[in-house]
Amino acid sequence: MPELRNGQTLPDAQREVAEKKRRHRLSRRSSSIKPKIWIGKTGITANVIEQLDRQLKADKLVKVKVQKSIAGNEDISEISKTVVSATGSYLVDLRGRTFTLYRSKSEDKNKSP
Repeated sequence: MPELRNGQTLPDAQREVAEKKRRHRLSRRSSSIKPKIWIGKTGITANVIEQLDRQLKADKLVKVKVQKSIAGNEDISEISKTVVSATGSYLVDLRGRTFTLYRSKSEDKNKSP
């Protein structure tokens, strides 16, 4: 929940508007970055998830590209949902075989043991 500097919270209507603006800003930013992670024919492995975790900690916004070999067999939206649930991130954008993930610093702290 977005909080103001003095510890107050935003009303529901303002919170929705703020969240919508944040998603739009992230979507705009994601269009200008290049994919950092490629998912190949081996699919979503523990190594891919581990690398995604590292990239999300470092950059917060990471673009992932799925190779044609795996895209033909599986639905990209299902692949992105699997990755989102495994990394504890948010899906910002999904276009073709490319999707963008976002995880804030506060969520990194909550995820770490």
